[in-house]
Amino acid sequence: MKVGRFLKISLILFFTCLCGWIGFILYNQNVHYQETRFLFDTEVSLEVNGWGAKSIGLQALNRMNEIDSKLDKFSKGSELDRINQAAGVKPVEVSDLTFEAIQQSIEVAEMTQGAFDPTIGPIMTLWGFGLEGQHRVPSAQEVEATLKLVDYRKVVLDQEKKTVFLAQKGMVLDLGGIAKGYAVDQAVSILRKNSITSALVSAGGNIFTIGQKSDNSPWQIGIRNPVAKGKVVGYVQMQNQDIDTSGDYEQFFWAEGKKYSHIMDPRTGYPVQGVSGSTVIVSQASQADALATAVFVLGAEKGLKLIDEVNGSGLVINSEGELFFSSKMKEIFKK
Repeated sequence: MKVGRFLKISLILFFTCLCGWIGFILYNQNVHYQETRFLFDTEVSLEVNGWGAKSIGLQALNRMNEIDSKLDKFSKGSELDRINQAAGVKPVEVSDLTFEAIQQSIEVAEMTQGAFDPTIGPIMTLWGFGLEGQHRVPSAQEVEATLKLVDYRKVVLDQEKKTVFLAQKGMVLDLGGIAKGYAVDQAVSILRKNSITSALVSAGGNIFTIGQKSDNSPWQIGIRNPVAKGKVVGYVQMQNQDIDTSGDYEQFFWAEGKKYSHIMDPRTGYPVQGVSGSTVIVSQASQADALATAVFVLGAEKGLKLIDEVNGSGLVINSEGELFFSSKMKEIFKK
Protein backbone atom coordinates (compact mmCIF):
# COMPACT_ATOMS: atom_id res chain seq x y z
CA MET A 1 0.00 0.00 0.00
CA LYS A 2 2.72 2.43 1.01
CA VAL A 3 4.76 1.58 -2.11
CA GLY A 4 1.75 2.08 -4.38
CA ARG A 5 0.89 5.35 -2.70
CA PHE A 6 4.50 6.53 -3.04
CA LEU A 7 4.52 5.65 -6.76
CA LYS A 8 1.22 7.46 -7.30
CA ILE A 9 2.56 10.61 -5.61
CA SER A 10 5.82 10.35 -7.57
CA LEU A 11 3.93 10.07 -10.86
CA ILE A 12 1.77 13.06 -9.99
CA LEU A 13 4.85 15.12 -9.17
CA PHE A 14 6.59 13.96 -12.35
CA PHE A 15 3.70 14.89 -14.63
CA THR A 16 3.19 18.17 -12.80
CA CYS A 17 6.86 19.07 -13.38
CA LEU A 18 6.68 17.83 -17.00
CA CYS A 19 3.59 19.90 -17.74
CA GLY A 20 5.20 22.90 -16.06
CA TRP A 21 8.35 22.50 -18.15
CA ILE A 22 6.36 22.10 -21.39
CA GLY A 23 4.29 25.13 -20.44
CA PHE A 24 7.45 27.13 -19.78
CA ILE A 25 8.88 26.19 -23.20
CA LEU A 26 5.63 27.05 -25.00
CA TYR A 27 5.33 30.34 -23.12
CA ASN A 28 8.95 31.22 -23.84
CA GLN A 29 8.48 30.54 -27.56
CA ASN A 30 5.36 32.69 -27.51
CA VAL A 31 7.23 35.71 -26.16
CA HIS A 32 10.83 35.08 -27.34
CA TYR A 33 11.44 33.28 -30.62
CA GLN A 34 14.58 32.72 -32.70
CA GLU A 35 15.13 30.74 -35.89
CA THR A 36 17.70 30.50 -38.68
CA ARG A 37 17.16 29.21 -42.22
CA PHE A 38 19.28 29.03 -45.37
CA LEU A 39 17.75 31.29 -48.02
CA PHE A 40 19.17 33.50 -50.78
CA ASP A 41 22.37 31.39 -50.58
CA THR A 42 23.04 32.71 -47.07
CA GLU A 43 21.87 32.45 -43.47
CA VAL A 44 18.59 34.20 -42.75
CA SER A 45 17.60 34.59 -39.11
CA LEU A 46 15.24 36.46 -36.86
CA GLU A 47 14.74 37.17 -33.19
CA VAL A 48 11.23 38.19 -32.18
CA ASN A 49 10.14 39.43 -28.75
CA GLY A 50 6.48 39.84 -27.81
CA TRP A 51 3.33 37.79 -27.33
CA GLY A 52 2.75 35.40 -30.25
CA ALA A 53 6.43 35.64 -31.21
CA LYS A 54 6.67 32.14 -32.69
CA SER A 55 3.60 32.18 -34.93
CA ILE A 56 4.34 35.74 -36.11
CA GLY A 57 8.01 34.94 -36.64
CA LEU A 58 7.11 31.90 -38.73
CA GLN A 59 4.83 34.04 -40.89
CA ALA A 60 7.73 36.42 -41.52
CA LEU A 61 10.18 33.60 -42.37
CA ASN A 62 7.67 31.92 -44.68
CA ARG A 63 7.23 35.19 -46.57
CA MET A 64 11.02 35.42 -46.99
CA ASN A 65 11.05 31.82 -48.23
CA GLU A 66 8.35 32.70 -50.78
CA ILE A 67 10.34 35.66 -52.06
CA ASP A 68 13.48 33.54 -52.37
CA SER A 69 11.61 31.01 -54.52
CA LYS A 70 10.26 33.75 -56.81
CA LEU A 71 13.45 35.79 -57.24
CA ASP A 72 16.02 33.00 -57.67
CA LYS A 73 17.31 33.34 -61.23
CA PHE A 74 18.97 29.90 -61.02
CA SER A 75 15.73 28.12 -60.08
CA LYS A 76 14.05 26.82 -63.22
CA GLY A 77 10.46 28.00 -63.40
CA SER A 78 10.84 30.79 -60.84
CA GLU A 79 9.24 34.08 -61.78
CA LEU A 80 12.63 35.67 -62.37
CA ASP A 81 13.69 32.72 -64.53
CA ARG A 82 10.52 33.05 -66.63
CA ILE A 83 11.21 36.76 -67.17
CA ASN A 84 14.78 36.01 -68.29
CA GLN A 85 13.72 33.18 -70.57
CA ALA A 86 11.24 35.51 -72.29
CA ALA A 87 13.75 38.34 -72.83
CA GLY A 88 13.18 40.00 -76.20
CA VAL A 89 10.15 37.79 -76.81
CA LYS A 90 7.19 38.76 -74.61
CA PRO A 91 6.14 40.35 -71.31
CA VAL A 92 5.69 38.00 -68.34
CA GLU A 93 2.94 38.39 -65.75
CA VAL A 94 4.27 38.12 -62.20
CA SER A 95 3.10 38.32 -58.58
CA ASP A 96 2.84 41.60 -56.70
CA LEU A 97 5.94 40.66 -54.68
CA THR A 98 8.13 40.11 -57.73
CA PHE A 99 6.81 43.19 -59.51
CA GLU A 100 7.47 45.41 -56.50
CA ALA A 101 11.00 44.05 -55.98
CA ILE A 102 11.89 44.74 -59.63
CA GLN A 103 10.24 48.16 -59.49
CA GLN A 104 12.32 49.10 -56.45
CA SER A 105 15.50 47.88 -58.16
CA ILE A 106 14.81 50.16 -61.13
CA GLU A 107 14.20 53.11 -58.81
CA VAL A 108 17.62 52.64 -57.18
CA ALA A 109 19.22 52.21 -60.62
CA GLU A 110 17.78 55.57 -61.64
CA MET A 111 18.84 57.17 -58.34
CA THR A 112 22.43 55.97 -58.80
CA GLN A 113 22.53 56.60 -62.56
CA GLY A 114 23.35 52.98 -63.23
CA ALA A 115 25.97 52.36 -60.53
CA PHE A 116 23.43 49.78 -59.37
CA ASP A 117 21.82 47.93 -62.27
CA PRO A 118 19.59 44.83 -61.89
CA THR A 119 20.30 43.80 -65.50
CA ILE A 120 23.93 42.99 -64.58
CA GLY A 121 23.21 39.27 -65.06
CA PRO A 122 25.06 38.72 -68.40
CA ILE A 123 28.25 40.31 -67.01
CA MET A 124 28.08 38.15 -63.86
CA THR A 125 27.82 35.04 -66.04
CA LEU A 126 30.64 36.20 -68.30
CA TRP A 127 33.00 36.35 -65.30
CA GLY A 128 31.73 33.00 -64.02
CA PHE A 129 30.05 34.23 -60.84
CA GLY A 130 27.22 31.94 -59.81
CA LEU A 131 28.74 29.14 -61.90
CA GLU A 132 30.69 26.64 -59.82
CA GLY A 133 34.35 26.48 -60.81
CA GLN A 134 33.97 28.66 -63.93
CA HIS A 135 35.58 31.93 -62.84
CA ARG A 136 37.66 33.54 -65.56
CA VAL A 137 38.92 36.89 -66.82
CA PRO A 138 37.16 37.58 -70.15
CA SER A 139 38.68 39.51 -73.01
CA ALA A 140 37.98 43.21 -73.50
CA GLN A 141 36.01 42.34 -76.63
CA GLU A 142 33.78 39.94 -74.69
CA VAL A 143 33.13 42.56 -72.01
CA GLU A 144 32.30 45.21 -74.59
CA ALA A 145 29.85 42.92 -76.41
CA THR A 146 28.16 41.74 -73.20
CA LEU A 147 27.76 45.29 -71.86
CA LYS A 148 25.22 45.91 -74.64
CA LEU A 149 22.85 43.64 -72.68
CA VAL A 150 23.18 45.66 -69.47
CA ASP A 151 20.74 48.59 -69.28
CA TYR A 152 18.04 49.00 -66.64
CA ARG A 153 16.22 51.41 -68.99
CA LYS A 154 15.33 48.43 -71.19
CA VAL A 155 13.20 46.86 -68.44
CA VAL A 156 9.57 47.57 -69.31
CA LEU A 157 7.11 47.44 -66.38
CA ASP A 158 3.33 47.49 -66.81
CA GLN A 159 1.82 48.45 -63.45
CA GLU A 160 -1.76 47.65 -64.47
CA LYS A 161 -1.07 44.22 -65.97
CA LYS A 162 1.77 43.42 -63.53
CA THR A 163 4.03 42.36 -66.38
CA VAL A 164 7.80 42.62 -66.81
CA PHE A 165 9.49 42.68 -70.21
CA LEU A 166 13.21 42.66 -71.02
CA ALA A 167 13.36 44.51 -74.33
CA GLN A 168 16.45 42.77 -75.71
CA LYS A 169 17.07 39.07 -76.20
CA GLY A 170 19.92 37.86 -73.99
CA MET A 171 19.21 40.30 -71.16
CA VAL A 172 19.19 38.79 -67.66
CA LEU A 173 17.69 40.27 -64.51
CA ASP A 174 19.80 39.53 -61.43
CA LEU A 175 18.22 40.74 -58.18
CA GLY A 176 21.03 39.48 -55.95
CA GLY A 177 21.77 43.06 -54.94
CA ILE A 178 18.28 43.80 -53.62
CA ALA A 179 16.34 40.55 -53.04
CA LYS A 180 17.57 39.99 -49.47
CA GLY A 181 16.74 43.55 -48.49
CA TYR A 182 13.30 43.32 -50.06
CA ALA A 183 12.62 40.09 -48.16
CA VAL A 184 13.72 41.73 -44.90
CA ASP A 185 11.30 44.62 -45.56
CA GLN A 186 8.47 42.16 -46.08
CA ALA A 187 9.31 40.29 -42.88
CA VAL A 188 9.49 43.55 -40.91
CA SER A 189 6.11 44.59 -42.31
CA ILE A 190 4.52 41.37 -41.03
CA LEU A 191 6.09 41.80 -37.58
CA ARG A 192 4.89 45.39 -37.31
CA LYS A 193 1.36 44.58 -38.48
CA ASN A 194 1.21 42.07 -35.65
CA SER A 195 2.28 44.65 -33.05
CA ILE A 196 5.82 43.33 -32.53
CA THR A 197 7.89 46.16 -31.06
CA SER A 198 11.19 44.32 -30.49
CA ALA A 199 12.87 42.22 -33.18
CA LEU A 200 15.93 41.72 -35.35
CA VAL A 201 15.72 40.36 -38.90
CA SER A 202 18.92 39.38 -40.69
CA ALA A 203 19.67 38.15 -44.21
CA GLY A 204 23.39 37.89 -44.87
CA GLY A 205 24.83 41.36 -44.36
CA ASN A 206 21.37 42.98 -44.27
CA ILE A 207 20.04 43.58 -40.73
CA PHE A 208 16.90 45.43 -39.62
CA THR A 209 16.21 46.22 -35.97
CA ILE A 210 12.77 46.97 -34.51
CA GLY A 211 12.71 48.88 -31.23
CA GLN A 212 15.13 47.66 -28.58
CA LYS A 213 16.19 44.23 -27.30
CA SER A 214 13.98 42.32 -24.85
CA ASP A 215 15.99 43.75 -21.93
CA ASN A 216 15.42 47.31 -23.26
CA SER A 217 19.07 47.73 -24.25
CA PRO A 218 19.88 48.98 -27.79
CA TRP A 219 20.69 46.64 -30.66
CA GLN A 220 24.43 46.84 -31.30
CA ILE A 221 25.65 45.86 -34.77
CA GLY A 222 29.30 45.26 -35.58
CA ILE A 223 30.74 46.27 -38.96
CA ARG A 224 33.10 43.68 -40.37
CA ASN A 225 36.66 44.59 -41.25
CA PRO A 226 37.03 43.47 -44.89
CA VAL A 227 40.83 43.41 -44.79
CA ALA A 228 41.22 41.60 -41.43
CA LYS A 229 39.32 38.32 -41.25
CA GLY A 230 37.25 37.78 -38.12
CA LYS A 231 37.57 41.36 -36.88
CA VAL A 232 35.28 44.38 -36.85
CA VAL A 233 36.21 48.02 -37.46
CA GLY A 234 33.57 49.23 -35.03
CA TYR A 235 29.86 49.13 -34.29
CA VAL A 236 26.68 51.17 -34.34
CA GLN A 237 23.56 51.16 -32.16
CA MET A 238 20.36 51.01 -34.19
CA GLN A 239 16.62 51.27 -33.74
CA ASN A 240 14.00 50.96 -36.50
CA GLN A 241 16.65 51.09 -39.21
CA ASP A 242 18.41 48.76 -41.61
CA ILE A 243 22.13 48.28 -42.09
CA ASP A 244 23.67 46.53 -45.08
CA THR A 245 27.31 45.82 -45.87
CA SER A 246 28.84 44.84 -49.21
CA GLY A 247 32.36 43.42 -49.29
CA ASP A 248 34.89 41.81 -51.57
CA TYR A 249 35.61 39.02 -49.06
CA GLU A 250 32.63 36.70 -49.78
CA GLN A 251 32.82 35.90 -53.49
CA PHE A 252 36.04 36.42 -55.40
CA PHE A 253 38.81 34.67 -57.29
CA TRP A 254 42.47 35.27 -58.03
CA ALA A 255 44.01 35.35 -61.50
CA GLU A 256 47.64 36.18 -62.23
CA GLY A 257 48.10 37.66 -58.78
CA LYS A 258 45.05 39.94 -58.98
CA LYS A 259 41.87 39.70 -56.94
CA TYR A 260 38.49 39.92 -58.71
CA SER A 261 35.35 40.22 -56.58
CA HIS A 262 31.73 39.64 -57.56
CA ILE A 263 30.82 43.32 -57.18
CA MET A 264 30.77 44.60 -60.75
CA ASP A 265 30.66 48.11 -62.10
CA PRO A 266 27.68 47.90 -64.50
CA ARG A 267 29.07 50.85 -66.47
CA THR A 268 32.40 49.17 -67.32
CA GLY A 269 31.69 45.44 -67.00
CA TYR A 270 34.66 44.90 -64.68
CA PRO A 271 34.92 44.08 -60.94
CA VAL A 272 35.39 47.16 -58.74
CA GLN A 273 38.98 47.75 -57.62
CA GLY A 274 40.26 49.84 -54.70
CA VAL A 275 37.26 49.32 -52.39
CA SER A 276 36.94 46.42 -49.94
CA GLY A 277 33.76 47.26 -48.04
CA SER A 278 30.79 49.63 -47.95
CA THR A 279 28.11 49.98 -45.28
CA VAL A 280 24.82 51.86 -45.54
CA ILE A 281 22.17 52.61 -42.89
CA VAL A 282 18.72 53.81 -43.97
CA SER A 283 15.12 53.12 -42.96
CA GLN A 284 14.32 50.73 -45.85
CA ALA A 285 16.11 47.39 -46.14
CA SER A 286 15.81 47.02 -49.93
CA GLN A 287 17.27 50.48 -50.42
CA ALA A 288 20.12 49.75 -47.99
CA ASP A 289 20.88 46.53 -49.87
CA ALA A 290 21.06 48.16 -53.29
CA LEU A 291 22.76 51.35 -52.11
CA ALA A 292 25.53 49.40 -50.37
CA THR A 293 26.38 47.94 -53.79
CA ALA A 294 26.09 51.32 -55.50
CA VAL A 295 28.35 53.01 -52.93
CA PHE A 296 30.92 50.23 -53.39
CA VAL A 297 30.87 50.93 -57.14
CA LEU A 298 30.93 54.74 -56.81
CA GLY A 299 33.71 54.82 -54.22
CA ALA A 300 34.09 56.95 -51.11
CA GLU A 301 33.67 60.47 -52.46
CA LYS A 302 30.69 60.02 -54.80
CA GLY A 303 29.16 57.17 -52.83
CA LEU A 304 29.07 58.96 -49.48
CA LYS A 305 27.78 62.13 -51.12
CA LEU A 306 24.84 60.05 -52.39
CA ILE A 307 24.20 58.69 -48.89
CA ASP A 308 24.15 62.22 -47.48
CA GLU A 309 21.58 63.14 -50.15
CA VAL A 310 19.21 60.35 -49.06
CA ASN A 311 19.68 61.29 -45.39
CA GLY A 312 21.38 57.99 -44.54
CA SER A 313 24.64 56.94 -42.90
CA GLY A 314 27.51 55.42 -44.83
CA LEU A 315 31.02 54.02 -44.48
CA VAL A 316 33.53 53.03 -47.16
CA ILE A 317 36.69 51.01 -46.49
CA ASN A 318 39.30 50.98 -49.21
CA SER A 319 41.61 48.08 -50.06
CA GLU A 320 44.28 49.48 -47.69
CA GLY A 321 41.85 49.46 -44.78
CA GLU A 322 41.27 53.23 -44.60
CA LEU A 323 37.84 54.32 -43.34
CA PHE A 324 35.75 57.09 -44.93
CA PHE A 325 32.54 58.30 -43.24
CA SER A 326 29.41 60.15 -44.28
CA SER A 327 28.45 63.05 -42.00
CA LYS A 328 25.82 61.04 -40.09
CA MET A 329 27.98 57.95 -39.76
CA LYS A 330 30.65 60.01 -38.01
CA GLU A 331 28.13 60.75 -35.26
CA ILE A 332 27.00 57.16 -34.57
CA PHE A 333 30.08 55.04 -35.34
CA LYS A 334 31.94 53.67 -32.30
CA LYS A 335 35.36 52.06 -32.51
